[in-house]
Amino acid sequence: MGVFSEQMAADLAGFPGQRGFSFRRHTTAGIGGAAPLALFPRDAAELAAIVRRLREAHIPHCLLGNGSNVLVSDAGLDGVAVVTKGANALSVRGEAVVAECGAMLAAVLAAAVRAGLDGAAFLQGIPATVGGAIFMNAGAGGRCMADIVHSVTALIGGKVCTFSAAECAFGYKDSIFQKRDCCILSAEFKLKKGDLHSILSDIDRVKRRRSALPRGRSMGCVFRNAGGRSAGELIERAGCKGMACGGAFVSREHANFMINRGDATAADFVSLIACVRARVLAQAGIRLEEEIRYIGVF
Repeated sequence: MGVFSEQMAADLAGFPGQRGFSFRRHTTAGIGGAAPLALFPRDAAELAAIVRRLREAHIPHCLLGNGSNVLVSDAGLDGVAVVTKGANALSVRGEAVVAECGAMLAAVLAAAVRAGLDGAAFLQGIPATVGGAIFMNAGAGGRCMADIVHSVTALIGGKVCTFSAAECAFGYKDSIFQKRDCCILSAEFKLKKGDLHSILSDIDRVKRRRSALPRGRSMGCVFRNAGGRSAGELIERAGCKGMACGGAFVSREHANFMINRGDATAADFVSLIACVRARVLAQAGIRLEEEIRYIGVF
């Protein structure tokens, strides 16, 4: 079994888990091999305990929220997948929504609407958990997590620390959590009281805008915008719409989406990403960089 061993599995037996975890069944792109073990923390405290144990024992592992915006190797991961979606407690405190990292953004938005809080409509339709969205500073329609995050609680160096919004060092598709060995545990979102009719209208506008996005199994947008230009526009101008490698192809609706035809492998996606990057570089002189995260050995 390589670097992961039966002894390691035995040491983790006190936590809720599953042997033979399939990434293909737990990622939005439907791609990836398996991990010998997955653990399913039931709250943020248990997540912190699991990650501490894994780090202390030097057990290879990855954190997995909704499985969007990730590409998992066909060989999977020779370690532990820590699936955070069970750590999903939510509460509203005045004009703030407090959520554990595994809560879906849809749940955060729903809680805000019930409390008559404005400012979170852009979360509509983003298929991510709180932890993954903060890690990537996810957003849409010109808004992003940095606009509503008040503070983030994370495990760093074995200690639980709280980061202010400024300390999160948010940037375009970026945060401090990408540069530190952190595990995001929870976050507080600062919103404001609003008119319910106006809030619902904003959500409906976002819903209509997102309805034009491609359907099918994908990772969402693959590349970051570059050179002040939309990655989708650059890819389209390079003539890449419809380009395919094996079971993966570039969507004709939105060129920054790559779709799994149903039988695609991670190797197909890697090849397609390389082909698109090369064509855009040749046509526009801009080297596109991925916003997706890779899990496993490539």
